[in-house]
Amino acid sequence: MTDSEASAALHLLLVEDDDGDAVLVEELLHDAGIDTDVTRAWSLEAALDALVMPVDCILLDLGLPDASGLDALLQLRSASSAAVVVLTGLDDADRGLEAVGAGADDYLVKGTVGGEALGRALRYAVERRRGDHEKRNEEERRAHVEAVSSLASALRPSPRLSGAPVRVLVRSNDGGPLSPHLCDVVERPDGSVLSVTGTAAGSGPAAAALAVNVRAAFRALALSELPVPEVLTVLDRLAAAHEGVVNAVVVELAPGSREAVCHLAGHHAPLLLSADAVPLSAAGDRGAPLGAGPGARPVVRTHLRAQDRLLVLHTAVLDQAANAAPEGSSLGTVLEAASRGTGDDAALADTVERAVRAYGPDGQVELTLLGWTPA
Repeated sequence: MTDSEASAALHLLLVEDDDGDAVLVEELLHDAGIDTDVTRAWSLEAALDALVMPVDCILLDLGLPDASGLDALLQLRSASSAAVVVLTGLDDADRGLEAVGAGADDYLVKGTVGGEALGRALRYAVERRRGDHEKRNEEERRAHVEAVSSLASALRPSPRLSGAPVRVLVRSNDGGPLSPHLCDVVERPDGSVLSVTGTAAGSGPAAAALAVNVRAAFRALALSELPVPEVLTVLDRLAAAHEGVVNAVVVELAPGSREAVCHLAGHHAPLLLSADAVPLSAAGDRGAPLGAGPGARPVVRTHLRAQDRLLVLHTAVLDQAANAAPEGSSLGTVLEAASRGTGDDAALADTVERAVRAYGPDGQVELTLLGWTPA
């Protein structure tokens, strides 16, 4: 209990039809030294009406004129989350135990309880009820977090590969279901593989919804036999229909030719990770983003050897790298070293991820490594 809760008056609803017993209870409360705000109800009906006001604890006599047995307890428990302490007569103590089993927090036997015991019972009942309420709230919050996490996983599925000789490593810490980032890797019916990486312009639910819609449409289109330029045309129309813009890059891997074809739609080209290869670059600009309508979308081609990989990062990260100061340990320095690197995929991804977290524009990470599986 906080200091403010301890100093606040206890809102008590006394449900008692006997005037003498009601006076006795109020005297015991005075003797207990509890600061109480007592509302008296002579019947169950009056008690239910009184619950429109805030109540911390209900002190309930089971012998009411308009309720029999445990009916009053059950109705009050259903109508209120307040603590309930039941009052029973000397010859009816067993009903107190039944009441606790039916949902009461405690019971007291009239004529055998003093002010100190009454005060202690009320305080304990209120604290137990508050503890139960906080526990339920925590369980609800945990269930909500789990539901959101499940939603995020469903909206961002794992790469769909069945037989293509392509190795893929995806790392994602992109802000959850309200992230504007999108990423997917899909094997096509002809055995080629398409990868998309992109970011919807803006932030919040609208950008996240656009990213999810474009990603879902990409997966469906990737499983069709449409040529990649036509896939981009459909995605462009989808983004425009949502009055949004998405900067994206689609990488097409053709196992037969060992060629990687990168289609730029307002996005940087991927980084080629190879000890002796030059960085990939487009002849012109990055092209028209999705949602901007028809426009030039440059195509960059490269031959991937067995030891080579493509590193696909969001444009915002690569923009940050381009603007980084040359001295010191900048994101640009790490990515430049990565572009010349070979070796274990996971170790390389760890290095890039740490750099993006430390130097990237928002600390969020989503990267994809693409290459061929060993022969």
